[in-house]
Amino acid sequence: MEVIIDDRERRSPVIPELARLGVRFEFKRLDIADYDISGTYGIERKTAGDFLDSILDKRIFEQSRYLKQAYPIPLIIVEGSLSQETKYRSISLNQAYGAILALAERGVSVITTGGPHETALFIYITSKRVERKGSHYVPPVKRIVKVNTSIPVAQINLIASLPGISHELAERILSEFKTPRKFFTATAAELRKVPGLGPKKIQKILAVLDTIYVSAKTLSESEKPINSGSDMTRGYNEYDN
Repeated sequence: MEVIIDDRERRSPVIPELARLGVRFEFKRLDIADYDISGTYGIERKTAGDFLDSILDKRIFEQSRYLKQAYPIPLIIVEGSLSQETKYRSISLNQAYGAILALAERGVSVITTGGPHETALFIYITSKRVERKGSHYVPPVKRIVKVNTSIPVAQINLIASLPGISHELAERILSEFKTPRKFFTATAAELRKVPGLGPKKIQKILAVLDTIYVSAKTLSESEKPINSGSDMTRGYNEYDN
């Protein structure tokens, strides 16, 4: 059983844990969900803080609707302590559990884990469960969902399209700058205020925003013969804080 993982999760700490557990996986761009197991289980992964933020701005209900439309068994995994994270936000634990109950009533289950290791373990167990069904298991027909380009989702996707920017980091960026335009016009010093935006990520973002398209295209064409093992390719994949 091969798990399909959204390519924006490449830097997730869950990935090395999955590899350690022996899970076979492949990276692809997923419009909905972070992890796809056999087309049946669609898993959206969030930290406890990101989950609470998505309740406050109501994005979680839109995301859960897409999950429900696309997968027979939609799941949201929340990593970390909700109780701890409510101390830093204008939301109570009662409200958080109320939102979890509302999601369950809509057919989307929320699973809490202690961290990336437990998240990987849950994905591993889920994939093994599908494998055990063997030849008696008939994969469902994957439903095609036309994602509604509402403003919050479009804003997140716009910023997450930049190199090194995950959806979670895009949410933090919008929390800091409020609008994509303010983010795109921010200075390097202002960008450094966002947790998770290190010098290397900022350099890549500014290169994308400031490089003239014609020169970038010309540069790309001139670099086609470069050996795939070159240090130039390694720099792009390097994780930075």
